[in-house]
Amino acid sequence: MARKNNDDSEAFSKHAQEDTALAAPAEEAGGGQKKGITFLGKVFVFVIFPVTVGVIGLYTSYLETRRMPDKTLSFDRDFMVPFLLALAMSVVIGIQTGGFSSTKVKPLVAWPKVRKVKKIIKKKKGDTTSDEDGDQVVSDKKND
Repeated sequence: MARKNNDDSEAFSKHAQEDTALAAPAEEAGGGQKKGITFLGKVFVFVIFPVTVGVIGLYTSYLETRRMPDKTLSFDRDFMVPFLLALAMSVVIGIQTGGFSSTKVKPLVAWPKVRKVKKIIKKKKGDTTSDEDGDQVVSDKKND
């Protein structure tokens, strides 16, 4: 009997190794590699991307000053606002993806699930009531 259980467990372990649903999660199977973004990726996402967006904002404002000479360049309005918006967007996306470790976004607040509540209407004899659909239900009870 013990030999049969041992054979069954060996057969299951062979099956489990072949089956992808029973395989170890990817982070364990990857040899202990840390999931997430590399240092170079962090530099790009948090420095180069916002600076590029700020420079594009500054350049478009420069093009507007050439078209309309009465408009002046403002470093705060033309570079810093687009830079800070791009940086805030990078931070929010980083928080929602768990440090850029997954492709699925997790919401910042877990909202409760909405459950539909059914109305229960008790019917008394003699009363005329309406149900959820607006249809009238007539019963045999006399009104006082």
